[in-house]
Amino acid sequence: MVKTAKLTRDQVQHTVAQEERSFAQSVLTEAGQQQQLAVQLRLAQHADSVAQQRYNIARSTYLLGRISLTDLSLASQAKDGARRSYIAALRAGWVAYYRLRALTLYDFEKQQPLAAQ
Repeated sequence: MVKTAKLTRDQVQHTVAQEERSFAQSVLTEAGQQQQLAVQLRLAQHADSVAQQRYNIARSTYLLGRISLTDLSLASQAKDGARRSYIAALRAGWVAYYRLRALTLYDFEKQQPLAAQ
């Protein structure tokens, strides 16, 4: 009976230690993603800006009669696609931020632990 209890205790301790390591790895992974997501967001924002400029130029050129409606449509589709990509990158950044915040129970903006309400 005592031997069984000791084995059960050892197994539980091992499981808890494994879960702690797994949790720590999850936090490190989430924290590491923050920088990558910030880079992706900057790139998506730049691509959105370039696509908007391209569309504006294509629209002006179309109004002057120098390009076809197809070319204008392609510029418009590229602009819309770049905007969708920017919004997706923005969303991914915020989701990851709040996931990290939930994992750590820490408010990074106020630099304090999250308080239970």
